[in-house]
Amino acid sequence: MRGMPWQIFLVFVLVACQREPAIPVRLSESLLPSTALRVSLEADGPWIWSFDRRLEPKEDIRMNASLLRWLERQTGLRFRLRMAPRGQSVADEICAGRVHFGIVGTVTYLQAYHRCGARILVRGRNREGQDTYRAAIVVPPDSPIRDLADLRGRSFAFGSPNSTQGHLIPRLMLQRAGLTLHDLRAYAFHDSHAATANAVISGRYDAGGLQDTLALALAERGLVRILVLSEPYPSSGIIAGPGVPEKTAQMVREALLTLDPVGRDRAFLYHWERSEMPLGFAPARDEEYADLYWIAREIGLLEP
Repeated sequence: MRGMPWQIFLVFVLVACQREPAIPVRLSESLLPSTALRVSLEADGPWIWSFDRRLEPKEDIRMNASLLRWLERQTGLRFRLRMAPRGQSVADEICAGRVHFGIVGTVTYLQAYHRCGARILVRGRNREGQDTYRAAIVVPPDSPIRDLADLRGRSFAFGSPNSTQGHLIPRLMLQRAGLTLHDLRAYAFHDSHAATANAVISGRYDAGGLQDTLALALAERGLVRILVLSEPYPSSGIIAGPGVPEKTAQMVREALLTLDPVGRDRAFLYHWERSEMPLGFAPARDEEYADLYWIAREIGLLEP
């Protein structure tokens, strides 16, 4: 990322607000980059997957459907991909029984775990091969704020309420420093990490919570100063709903742990380097998310 113009970090894309249908994707069709995406309106697959949105919808579909094609080869099972309608989360879909598996961020997993007993199968490995991530609390470079205690009476920019690195972990960091939202002069939620960064860089807010990679890149360019980096927490992953038999979940788990996205399996995947699991998967257990579960419950993210 060295040498990249800093403005690129402050740009975010607004996804069209129109309501989209839930679209299962026929995995028998090729989804490699050179092939046009074909979508089936049938829903005859026995195991339905969905995903948290990350990119433009068509790119999300291509990327995640390519993983399911690979899984079909490995397990002999049949899968369909369902993009949840606007206004419905993957946790909603899983707990309603419309979806069996989810490729999701930590907050979505915790919501599904809390509401209907969904379980984590594997979690993603980042570009450094780690299966954890951190959050950062940042301030302007010339800010007089020197530690978390100095945030009392200051304004704070969070990411989306359902963002793990932009909201959940920063709230845990503040709590451990003895601070609640009531101790802040003002706070606001933003649609993206880029928008949060812009709120701090522009001086509109005294501090903000960011994903670690973006915070480190901006700090390297002198645009922010990192006040505190959190300890590592388990990263995003793949979950199974309560209706998935353990034998099926175990087949999927074992297959995913063998995925080699940068080696032998690269040709099967569509731009997997753009996912939150670019180097594949590591084992995951529900109890490893206990700290994040309790803070998510305390701050109201796990309500039915």
